[in-house]
Amino acid sequence: MSFKSKLRVLTVGLILQAGVFVHCPMRPEQIEEVMRQMNQPKLAHVLPSDEDDGDGPDPSKVFERTRRHLLHA
Repeated sequence: MSFKSKLRVLTVGLILQAGVFVHCPMRPEQIEEVMRQMNQPKLAHVLPSDEDDGDGPDPSKVFERTRRHLLHA
C-alpha cells in the first residue's frame, strides 16, 4: 500500500471518528460503502492524440466512456 493510499485511508478514518465524537454515527453498511467507493478505479478523461484525423471522436468510444462514467457515479 502506497503512502498516499495509507494517508487517504487514515484521513477518512479520522473524519468518521470525528463524526462519532459529535454524535453523528454512521451505520456499518454506510462505512463499508464509503470504503468500497474509495477503492474503485477512477475514470480518466483522455485528450485526443495528435494522430487523430480531426473528424471528431468515435461515437462508439464516446458511448462506452459515458456508460462507464455513469456506472461509477
